[in-house]
Amino acid sequence: MKPKKWKLISITDVSPSKWFPIENRVYQMPNGKIIDDFTVTTLADVAMIVPITKDKKVVLANQYKPGVDEVMMQFPAGRIEEEHADMDETAQHELEEETGIKVQPSQLTKFAELSGFSTKATEMVYVYLATDCEFNSQQHFDSTEEIEVVEFTFDEFDELVLNGTIFCAQTIAAWELAKKKYPNIFN
Repeated sequence: MKPKKWKLISITDVSPSKWFPIENRVYQMPNGKIIDDFTVTTLADVAMIVPITKDKKVVLANQYKPGVDEVMMQFPAGRIEEEHADMDETAQHELEEETGIKVQPSQLTKFAELSGFSTKATEMVYVYLATDCEFNSQQHFDSTEEIEVVEFTFDEFDELVLNGTIFCAQTIAAWELAKKKYPNIFN
């Protein structure tokens, strides 16, 4: 049987804080059954950037992530905010904020859209490739950020994924998609 969309009947905001918006949703399934306690987070969408330097190194942000209670390496990323016109601007802003790499729009290419938690979150991750990157600006952290910028060769990055040092699923997915979509850059 081919799956069908559920019918959204109502939404109630039950957010505990501005940092983690949550909705209680009531749905009617195609078979008529009512699901009256389905909880979804409506976190803003994210721009994630795969930065490649002029000397063919990949750049990551190493920082503490409270959700997994670990310091972890991942690609620079951040949520769209009111002051951003669109996801492209969000990508430029987050790359500079987290790494000190300022790029022109022509250096950025959106190449993927990912959903990391599709059952319980509306958040989409828009993935960008940034090429010919240079450390040409200053980092500008949010009040809760402490970020160490790290660089690796492509082979080193692959090894860090294989040995579990890099374990952010969205970073790994973005990396593998980038290599497949742009083999001329990664060979």
